[in-house]
Amino acid sequence: MDENATRILLIEDNPGHSHLIRQAIRKASSDYQVTCEESMADALLHLRSERVDAVITDLGLPDSTGLDSVRVIRQQNATVPIIVLTTLEDSCTESAAFEYGAQDYLPKNQATFEVLRRVIQHAIQRQQCVAQAAELFEKLSASRQQLEQQKKLLKKKNRRLKRLYATVQRFVDNVSHEFRTPLTVIKDYVLLVREGMCGEVNAQQAHMLDVAAVRVNDLNTMVDDMLDVSKLEAGMLGAWRRRCRLPEIVEAVAPALRQKAAIREVAFAIDVPDNLPEIYCDAEKVGRVIINLVVNAIKFCGEAGEVHLSAWADQASGEVVVDVADNGQGISADDLQRIFQRFEQLNCNIRQSTKGFGLGLNIAQELTAINLGQMRVKSQPGHGSTFSFSIPVADPREVAKRFLQQIRTTKRSLPLVSVFTVQTEESTPMEDVDDVDLFLTGLLRQNDLMWRLDTHRWLIVIATNEIASDRFLERLDDEHKSFDCLRPAGPLPRLQTTAEGTWCAADQSEEILDRLDRLFMTAEKVAC
Repeated sequence: MDENATRILLIEDNPGHSHLIRQAIRKASSDYQVTCEESMADALLHLRSERVDAVITDLGLPDSTGLDSVRVIRQQNATVPIIVLTTLEDSCTESAAFEYGAQDYLPKNQATFEVLRRVIQHAIQRQQCVAQAAELFEKLSASRQQLEQQKKLLKKKNRRLKRLYATVQRFVDNVSHEFRTPLTVIKDYVLLVREGMCGEVNAQQAHMLDVAAVRVNDLNTMVDDMLDVSKLEAGMLGAWRRRCRLPEIVEAVAPALRQKAAIREVAFAIDVPDNLPEIYCDAEKVGRVIINLVVNAIKFCGEAGEVHLSAWADQASGEVVVDVADNGQGISADDLQRIFQRFEQLNCNIRQSTKGFGLGLNIAQELTAINLGQMRVKSQPGHGSTFSFSIPVADPREVAKRFLQQIRTTKRSLPLVSVFTVQTEESTPMEDVDDVDLFLTGLLRQNDLMWRLDTHRWLIVIATNEIASDRFLERLDDEHKSFDCLRPAGPLPRLQTTAEGTWCAADQSEEILDRLDRLFMTAEKVAC
């Protein structure tokens, strides 16, 4: 991440809103780097652990509503600029937001990229001025004795403060309509130099630049892991499961893994057949699991390091299995019992001097479970290790069976399952249908499952601790209206939602599967 870039924290629990707002911010300036959190708890953790130049927050979050969001952020960070971005166009709320410490208040329907650029720029500059003044006054008022002893210095600094404030104010006025000079991120600079775009690079320099690029990737992975830990604990890590092809996922992550293996002088081989059946998963999370397992294997492989990434179809179990094998010293039986524990690292000699946080394998296991698969490991001291994880094939019955099994075994606090179908009219244009798919996917939570039955119809299964029909329909309607406000092409097409029923996951699994089977069979007949 570019240390000179403007880092913006967006707090928005609606994935559709978040997607559109991030697009507008990125269009506003290439210098903006946006991180999105879906809850106040995750946002506060981010504020404690990362530098943030501006916060854009909604007022309706799962764990914080109204102006409490502004108050909590200001308590956590006294200097960060806060911009309220909300659907509420209320002058009283706007005035109160400023009293709580916000720098600006912007209705979502006015959040064009040009307006966002100006609002962000002004908020940061105003808050910088306030922060500089506060810092100076804090230093000057440290103690009464110091104030008396440094009376002359105080007057001098006060005069300087007035000049500084006037200078900053003039600066704000002069650049309010100007873009900042675009900055290139660190990794882009490294790659430009590495490719010889800035002059010839010798072998030693190329190696050093490759190391720098790998370290940037390592840091990004560690940051992702740390953020995912808090999201997992809060149950806020969403799952965008859909039909995917494993070779395409591997192809996307392979270049960075090959580069890391080359830097470590590890022989890295990939054997993923192109004819594997389609899988049903969150592709980004499968990629993260592969990255974590391969990076772990590169770290612990032997001196003449060898790492092998392979995949095969287990037709009998209805899954695709991914194996990551290394030729390291292996893992003892006792250590096998604790390697997936969070913040746990084995006491052994590893190939690199820099250790991580002990999160990689734990996160990999959690992400595998979200994708309705299982993580396994085979190892023998002195003979290396093989870490494997499974992903269900894109068969609706197999996916539904795994989903219900997971609910019964690991989600005992969510004993009920509700099933809905959502559809659009057959005449709905495909671009609108695709936006409906995006909207419904963003509506899902970690314990929900969606399957696209056909072009215009979706099946949604919700695990809950209460009768979810009314609440889901209310949430669907509310989110539909909010999504419409931000959609440039206008409102989404009308959705017809049918509640198919609610069952007990522990005692009525067969009834649930029978109902789902009938829906799947109807969809297959329509497709034929």
